[in-house]
Amino acid sequence: MEDESERVVFVCHCILNQSTRARWPGGGARRDTGVLRDVLELLMAEEVGVVQMDCPEFSLFGNPRRPRTKEGYDTPEFREICSQIAGRTCDRIIAFQKTGPTGVEVVAVLGVEGSPSCGVGRTPRIIDDEGVDASEPGLLMETLMDEMRRVGLETPIMGMSFREGEGEERLRALKALIIP
Repeated sequence: MEDESERVVFVCHCILNQSTRARWPGGGARRDTGVLRDVLELLMAEEVGVVQMDCPEFSLFGNPRRPRTKEGYDTPEFREICSQIAGRTCDRIIAFQKTGPTGVEVVAVLGVEGSPSCGVGRTPRIIDDEGVDASEPGLLMETLMDEMRRVGLETPIMGMSFREGEGEERLRALKALIIP
């Protein structure tokens, strides 16, 4: 791999560790190992390193905790944790880019669609007293996008999906990004 550049992706915590996902007290974490395995196998096959970001939900509330919407997490304390994680993530992306003579290519940041924190384009919200999936980023991804703009980073952010039929489409998009 001497003539190839090194590459990494940053991933939301639960892509590597499902036990941090919200669960009902007394119940287990929801495991979506099929899509996760496919993502990890692709990254390993293409020799792309993985950097795991912290989980703001687990950091502040631990487990077990009940699933919440974006509004359910939107507190000053939660936004502060998101701000800290976003700042560390941007610092690490910049550090990777400065590593070695040509730097390390940060290929993407991977979020998880349907997460109130890590959704990129689909986030659970309460609108008109009903729970819906809104077409917007979760709290961490929103904060990360703002911080990346502030420091001038243009790393793509992609949402991986565990919904039937969407996972394969997102995996193809990730593959196209990794294998030009």
